[in-house]
Amino acid sequence: MKTILFSFVLLVGIPAAACSAEKNGGSIQSGQLGTIIGAINEPTGVTLEPLRRMRGEKFEWDHEIQVALPPSYFKTEKPYPVLWVVDGLYSFDRATRIVYSEVKKHLPEMIVVGIGVPFSEVAANTQRRPYEFSSSSEAVGFEGLGGYILEEKLSEARQRIQGSGRPVWSRTGGAADFLNFIIDEVRPVLAKEYRMSDDNTLYGHSGGGYFCTYALFARTESFSKYVCGSPNLFGSNFDLFKMEEQYANEHRDMKASVFFGVGESEILEDTFNGVIPAWAIVSSTARMGEILYLRKYPSLDINVRVFPSEDHISVIPLNLAWGLRTLWANDARNVEQ
Repeated sequence: MKTILFSFVLLVGIPAAACSAEKNGGSIQSGQLGTIIGAINEPTGVTLEPLRRMRGEKFEWDHEIQVALPPSYFKTEKPYPVLWVVDGLYSFDRATRIVYSEVKKHLPEMIVVGIGVPFSEVAANTQRRPYEFSSSSEAVGFEGLGGYILEEKLSEARQRIQGSGRPVWSRTGGAADFLNFIIDEVRPVLAKEYRMSDDNTLYGHSGGGYFCTYALFARTESFSKYVCGSPNLFGSNFDLFKMEEQYANEHRDMKASVFFGVGESEILEDTFNGVIPAWAIVSSTARMGEILYLRKYPSLDINVRVFPSEDHISVIPLNLAWGLRTLWANDARNVEQ
């Protein structure tokens, strides 16, 4: 097949309306979340640390790092589990609100860390996000009907983006560098400042869900839990399935708890110019779940959920809330009451 440019899904998988407003005085701004699982109130007692920027060794641009500390953080000396959220600009506020709507009922208190493009550089995300989340610099689509349709859709999307004056994505294959940046550069810096336990959860949606799945195979034990929302796992010409097979050939176990979540309506979704069904989000996720289940790894906790009537956007909060709830319910350490 021809090499095609990166997924329109990765560019629009989280709409501008979901983008976090710029922070003022270290507080979460109202109205950023919209209607999600009922009405989630602004978390009480959560401390938002000052924004910081870090530039990774392999990157030509900065990433913005956001940190939310739990209400009890300054009342105890204990370490806390950490939720690492990619697409921080879009997802950090949402993740913080969801986590603290679930605390005590289903989750322990935890530190939430968001990593993403700075608000002032959001226009550049059309180039950066496809690079950071993709595992291959060669093929990003896949062979088959969906891949051929994607090639047409992406060509149309490229023309529209160029016509609007925004930069068009040109580089792919940076997932390894982005993962190493999070684990080897950001985590050690934050671990010196905050009481972080070794219980790390990685969360991403759409292209971030693809990246989350990539991390599962690339550096499995760097995170104990993975919440992978609506990933396009056939992307990069089935690269993640090749990684899975290689992992299986080299390992007899996988020490991880994994949650894959998708929306039922993604099967026939006609938003985003019809690109969602072409990416085979539901079928590729189901197939990966089946394969991992059949491997019978003794230490793997694998969970797959299809949310009825939910689409690529409406399923976002459900994936995170149910993903965290499921993995912590299955965690042998249980939730501290």
